[in-house]
Amino acid sequence: MNVLEQDKKLAEKLWECGCIYLDRARLAWVIARFDDVERWITEFQRCKRDLNELVRRKERHDRLMEVVETMKERGIDITIVMRKGNE
Repeated sequence: MNVLEQDKKLAEKLWECGCIYLDRARLAWVIARFDDVERWITEFQRCKRDLNELVRRKERHDRLMEVVETMKERGIDITIVMRKGNE
């Protein structure tokens, strides 16, 4: 999964829970317990939403790192830029 290192354990847990919820939804579907199907699908969607947010966070981080690298290549000292922004 493409997430930040510090988010890996949470992402794995969300992935596992999502798989379990989908399986439970499928089983509820087979035995025609449609209220349970909706409940498990809602839980799956929550896990998916949270996992998607972790992926987006990594993508934002990667874009920021690209900007920093570009600035370094152009000889711009990022620490000076950061200090100027905090004044």
